Amino acid sequence: MTLPPAPDAEPAESGEGAAWDRAMREAIDWTIYLDDDPDDTDLRARFEIWRIQDPLHNRVWTEASHASGLIAQTRNMALFPSTYRQSEPVEALRQVKAAFRPTQKAIMAGAVAAAVAWFAVPHVLLHIRADHITGVGQQQTFTLDDGSIVRLAPDSAVKIAYAADLRSVELLAGEAYFEVAHNPARPFNVRSDNVSVTVLGTGFDVRRGDKGTDVAVKHGRVRVASLRETSGPVILTAGQWTHMSPEGKATNGSRSTELVGSWSDKRITAVDRPLSEVLADLRRYYRGAIVVTDNKLASRSVTGTFDTANPFEAASLIVKPHGGTVRRTTPWLMIVSGS
Repeated sequence: MTLPPAPDAEPAESGEGAAWDRAMREAIDWTIYLDDDPDDTDLRARFEIWRIQDPLHNRVWTEASHASGLIAQTRNMALFPSTYRQSEPVEALRQVKAAFRPTQKAIMAGAVAAAVAWFAVPHVLLHIRADHITGVGQQQTFTLDDGSIVRLAPDSAVKIAYAADLRSVELLAGEAYFEVAHNPARPFNVRSDNVSVTVLGTGFDVRRGDKGTDVAVKHGRVRVASLRETSGPVILTAGQWTHMSPEGKATNGSRSTELVGSWSDKRITAVDRPLSEVLADLRRYYRGAIVVTDNKLASRSVTGTFDTANPFEAASLIVKPHGGTVRRTTPWLMIVSGS
């Protein structure tokens, strides 16, 4: 590991998000070095130069200095940091030998590094697997070689696999709207976790979440089936939707076709959906985690349309009718609590 760059070093990246990430990595490095040699006056002087040279450095250092406390407070809370579960790394951390006695600053440095990794690792894996991927707050529209159009929602990813007799797309994360070119000789198939959606020519939306996959049809007709084969396939037409649980159980309903794919207008529209799911969708527009401390609040039903331009205001509007409050403790952490 090398020391953070000197004050006159050229930045390696550009952009507000990149600057924050770079400053956070440097803060983690400084934490480790200062903990290893707290009596090194020259090292301390170099750190102070780094801290005061840029207001962002001091801001990041302040946030990093109490990150371990924030993580400890949220240990048993409902967390929506990404579309992938991270149970394996958490379990591995629990197996650290009891004889290991890190210092307080080392604990903080490790906590900050773990928090950064919590967000970074899933996205690195997605970049490796995906043919198309979007970041937080970003959308992407592209045309496949058969003329079908895909609109990719924020923080989402797809993998494309076309063959002579089949057109296949895998939704790796997030949500996408498909406008499929009609070709009976080449069925169009979308896979999301354990769910398979097959069409001939239609417009429909697929959302992949922690609690299953949602499919809604704007026009045309689709066949939705669980790969676990615990239940028969569901046939959907315009205005119909289904939620397929990870176990393969289907819940069906209907909604206005105007609401299908409405996220492309950078708004979230919910009709009788659990508050936790709506916040999970909002997280795709927010560079951080959204923590819900009240399971009862998380299960409340939400109906409404919410502008994603300001995620904090949107979160407040989502929870306010149920007596909830939102606190923004850092630029990358919102805590939602009940009354």
